[in-house]
Amino acid sequence: MNDSSLDDLSDGLDVLADDVLESDLDSLERQPGIVESARSDASSQLDRLRDQERLLLRLDRLLISGGARFVLIMPLIVIINFGLAHSYRNSTPIWWLDHMQDVAPVEMSTGIHILSLFILVADLTLLLLLFRLLSVSKTIFQMEAESLTTVGLTFKSAHGYAEMRATINSSRRQLVATMSLLLLAAVFLAAALRFSVEDALSPRLLALSTGTLLAGHGVHLVSNQSRFNVTEPWGMLEAFSPPIHPAVLRRPFSDVIKAHVDPLLAFRISEYLRTVEGEVRSGYSISQLQEKLLHLLHLRRRSLIDEEEFREALEPMIGPDTIERLFNHPDLGEETWDRLLSRARTDCAPFFRLHDRLQMRQESGRVGSVWFDVDMENLVAGPANLFAFVLNQTDEQQDFILRVQTPDFRPNECVYRLRVEPYEEIQLDSMLPPNLTQTLPPLMATTRIIWQSLIPSATGEATVTVRLEDTEGNLVSGRVLTVQIRPDLMTRLRLSTGALFIVGAMIALLSPTLPFILSILGL
Repeated sequence: MNDSSLDDLSDGLDVLADDVLESDLDSLERQPGIVESARSDASSQLDRLRDQERLLLRLDRLLISGGARFVLIMPLIVIINFGLAHSYRNSTPIWWLDHMQDVAPVEMSTGIHILSLFILVADLTLLLLLFRLLSVSKTIFQMEAESLTTVGLTFKSAHGYAEMRATINSSRRQLVATMSLLLLAAVFLAAALRFSVEDALSPRLLALSTGTLLAGHGVHLVSNQSRFNVTEPWGMLEAFSPPIHPAVLRRPFSDVIKAHVDPLLAFRISEYLRTVEGEVRSGYSISQLQEKLLHLLHLRRRSLIDEEEFREALEPMIGPDTIERLFNHPDLGEETWDRLLSRARTDCAPFFRLHDRLQMRQESGRVGSVWFDVDMENLVAGPANLFAFVLNQTDEQQDFILRVQTPDFRPNECVYRLRVEPYEEIQLDSMLPPNLTQTLPPLMATTRIIWQSLIPSATGEATVTVRLEDTEGNLVSGRVLTVQIRPDLMTRLRLSTGALFIVGAMIALLSPTLPFILSILGL
């Protein structure tokens, strides 16, 4: 399929989508306030759940997932305490007898085990709070999905909804597994405290407690738990991964960022932009406004333009009052747009690097040739994103064939047929040189951009060859990319540490039965 066919197909799909949207809008107009009325049935329950989620979210960021991170520290303290208690199982130091005996009339090893039990209970309490947070977020998400489905929107059929549900359920299952193992560790430790140190059953229970504790902490480290919430507009982004994206970008910033928006936030944005659509000036569309807005936000975030230039570039499309509404909205304001840009820059860094190189080429004033450049992640841990930019700065239309070939990724070969229109320099009446907001957006619109996802089929060093050919198969330009297929350093460290804990857990759990096994084997 060539590029023109793709454009025709895309236009046809846009028309079809507009028809569907218009039909939805007609039904909503026939039933005024249907969305609000459907939500009002459970509004009080939703408000209580959101208030509860906000409180739990603050505790999570302060104590559990962020801030002090007690769930990572407490099990390590207990493990150190177990080793310390084992060292003093047959003796009690003088300082304990002189200073602690009156406060805690027990032996030092027993006192350390009691302290460890309290720490385990505190750790379990924090994990219960985290589990409650995940449960509340899941409930709110389900209620939001049901309310949207009730009014006739196919929210549950949206791309990424099933993956989001799977991520939410997986995070809860991982947390349940960790809590179950830590609970067993606390039970075994409490049972061991009922026996004296000299009792033969006490060390076996302590070994089981140590093993289950190591296993629980190892599972927690190995698990890749997503943190999400429904209170914040961008809260579900961590639970969403793009299941589909366009291959040929017609509106680059909108296409890239839209692919990273979860279905719930996408509905909120579309619903809000629908209210702004009537305020867009004649000659412009809401899609053009969205593309220009995202592009300008990126330029302003990189300090390439200031606030005044940002607003001047938007004023031909919308009025100043509408601009203020766009950025002062309580849920979908400037912070939400910045969060979306940050997420896209993290997941699709090659696109933004190519954009920056295109900007530098524009500033250098180089013209009269075909500019071709590609980029992808240097370190690949999952699906890789390859981007290719083709800019025609000649005087006539060009037809190209873009080939992506690699033996280390799937698919092994991809072929794109591109028709690239020539870029025409903007001629201004002013004697001053055009600024970045006047030249860069049209330049991006003229550039043909390919976005190809590649799935690794092996680990280690991999190569990707990208060829730009004319219609007769002659090479116009080419690039060879060398990347590393392996997890990043922090991920490897987390997985290695978790694996060590799990191996230690197996040794600790087997230690009580080793003498019995060796006696049976006659060893």
